[in-house]
Amino acid sequence: MGEWTDMRGKELIIGGMSLGVWLLAAPFVVYDAMLAPNFWNDVLVGVVVAALALYGVVCTWRDRQVGIAAGGLLALLGLWQVTRPFAVATAGPIPKWGDAVVGVLLAFLGGRVVREARTAALERRSRSDVGGSGQS
Repeated sequence: MGEWTDMRGKELIIGGMSLGVWLLAAPFVVYDAMLAPNFWNDVLVGVVVAALALYGVVCTWRDRQVGIAAGGLLALLGLWQVTRPFAVATAGPIPKWGDAVVGVLLAFLGGRVVREARTAALERRSRSDVGGSGQS
């Protein structure tokens, strides 16, 4: 069970990079002629998600925990991707549901990263309290 509680951002790297690349490529590859309203949204969100995944790579290389803020931003981007196609007109049903599914995955991934980062921070705090100076 230790592997799952100490992932150090590997989820963010694997899931985030694949979802970021999908958001960058989908407007050109899958949606083809449907580039209108959701094109720039997918490109911008894809760039931010890929940047967060690269942040996860750097954290892994430096043997550090991915921050809670990065997971929170990822979750917020996921919520945005879920709600945006229903609030703003899209070019068709494929981009609408594609963005919604990617948004759900991003929100889940972001929540998971936040939970793991918070758990790691609480573990560090409890270890420092146990091995602290003995003051109450």
